[in-house]
Amino acid sequence: MGSLTFSHKVCSLACFTLYVQLVSLLNIAFASTSSAEADALLKWKANFQNQTQNNLTSWTYFPINSTHPKENGSPCNLWNGISCNPAGSVNKINLINSGIHGTLHGFSFLSFPNLEYLDLSLNGSIPREIGQLKFLYELALYIISLEGLILASLGNLSNLTSLYLYSNNLSGAIPVSLGNLSNLTLLYLQENQLSGYIPPEMGKLSNLVDLQMESNKLTGLIPPHFGNLKKLTYLYLYSNGLSGSIPP
Repeated sequence: MGSLTFSHKVCSLACFTLYVQLVSLLNIAFASTSSAEADALLKWKANFQNQTQNNLTSWTYFPINSTHPKENGSPCNLWNGISCNPAGSVNKINLINSGIHGTLHGFSFLSFPNLEYLDLSLNGSIPREIGQLKFLYELALYIISLEGLILASLGNLSNLTSLYLYSNNLSGAIPVSLGNLSNLTLLYLQENQLSGYIPPEMGKLSNLVDLQMESNKLTGLIPPHFGNLKKLTYLYLYSNGLSGSIPP
């Protein structure tokens, strides 16, 4: 009986030791991830024309007048516009009203594997690398000065539910690859300079509820495949060069 009790104590101690080691390893991993993401954010900030803008003064490892600088060094703690998941990895970046002047081309997309929400007010063009954000469910780049094309790499964002690219200077054709976004419910492309026809592949967006493409330079027939969009409730196509009728 005593031997059994002793063995039980030894097993309990070993299990507890293993648990402590695992927790320590996880904490090290979380700290490493947070540090890498902080470095990537600070390098991106360094490219902004107004990087000292008041809204971004919190982006620092050692905030001024902080009594616990190491605790506030993580982007999860007090960094304006930054949110993290329970594991301590950045999952949301919202700088839509920050007043910063910069582009996405200095942004290290591979440094943020868990990013789910990206809401920015920047200029320039959309980088091809944005298609690497596999967990992104909302992308909002609107009422800013984006120019260039809507890149085909956006079609790689298979978890995307909301895509806001309206009121920019985007031009060229709507990429066929947008038809791959099967989870998309909201698609706002209005008030740009988009041209060409509406790709029939958009008829595959079976979860689409709200589609706004008015005030562009789109031409051709309204795709009959729109009749497949059974959940579509709002459709805006006016101020284009489209012809034909809206499918029932």
